Amino acid sequence: MANGPDRGTRAWGYVGAGCLTFFGGFFGGGMIGVFVGWVVGLVQRCRPPEGTFPICNIHPYWFTGMVLGAILLPTVTIWRLKSSDARSDVSRERGESGGTS
Repeated sequence: MANGPDRGTRAWGYVGAGCLTFFGGFFGGGMIGVFVGWVVGLVQRCRPPEGTFPICNIHPYWFTGMVLGAILLPTVTIWRLKSSDARSDVSRERGESGGTS
């Protein structure tokens, strides 16, 4: 790991990426959860009550999707950022150029 001044700025970058992807994962996961609930309702031939959401049992699918999305998307994003930074640190220590010329 790098111990220079670059390390502190990377931490804030991880926080920023985590916060932005938290909200994207929260809402995106909720939409995916509702879609899964809709497919399950079609397979089970469930008819929702009139004047409600167009799928049966929306809340368990919606809530589960939101929680999973809010956890998984930031986790994967930060993991990928850290692995990319580690690779760039190794190439920088070896003196390899990162650009394409």
